[in-house]
Amino acid sequence: MKSILITAVLLFFVLVQSTFAQEDKSIQRKGFVFGTSCGTGYSILNFPDKNQNDLGFALDVKFGYMIKPELAILLTTNVSIYDYSGFGRNRKRDFGILAPSVQYWVSDKFWVMGGVGLGGDNPVFWDIDFENVDNDPLETKYYSGLGFVTAVGYEIYQRKNMALDFKIKMSYRNVEMQEGKTNGVSFALLVGINFY
Repeated sequence: MKSILITAVLLFFVLVQSTFAQEDKSIQRKGFVFGTSCGTGYSILNFPDKNQNDLGFALDVKFGYMIKPELAILLTTNVSIYDYSGFGRNRKRDFGILAPSVQYWVSDKFWVMGGVGLGGDNPVFWDIDFENVDNDPLETKYYSGLGFVTAVGYEIYQRKNMALDFKIKMSYRNVEMQEGKTNGVSFALLVGINFY
């Protein structure tokens, strides 16, 4: 059953690609850039008293400016949600980065990106127990430190000022939390849309 599904998906992408192959779809990357993507992230977290691996939701947003058709300066942020079981109650937190970044298109569709900035470990807004914030200040505690991000991507569909892409992103952050110094790496597989 899996092989039939995989074959059907691949056939769908081939048909879509061949359908649009006849159109002039040269992309014009210029001016402001905005993109967002979502997918799944695998986080490897190292706390002073334990190590933890989590698979969860991943989100990415970028905003910037095209310096040249193949070079963009960006502010990028990404988060991977994980289950925190340290001090206080068990809760969802996000492992994230906010970093100035550079994105370079090696070819018309293939790109690389990297940046260094602020790493964070923050509460997830939908899991905050607002009735308990006065009794447990960790409900809304934000931690920050060093972070960096790198990614590679491939634009699977392009229009004049828009592209859909697949990307693999790796993020690192090192922060001082209640438990002490913690660090972590998150790998994310994302599908995104970008506007130029």
